[in-house]
Amino acid sequence: MIVSYLPAGKMEAFFKVTDKWTSPPTKEEIAKVFADHDMKIVGAPLKID
Repeated sequence: MIVSYLPAGKMEAFFKVTDKWTSPPTKEEIAKVFADHDMKIVGAPLKID
């Protein structure tokens, strides 16, 4: 599997922020961090059947 992020710097900053979470974040906190790094969450979470 190959995973790439462009631009890489934004993803590094995203992971630095999420790595500091010490407890599960709220949906609002997750959406804010995504938005701060030019991403957005679309659709419902995937479910395991």
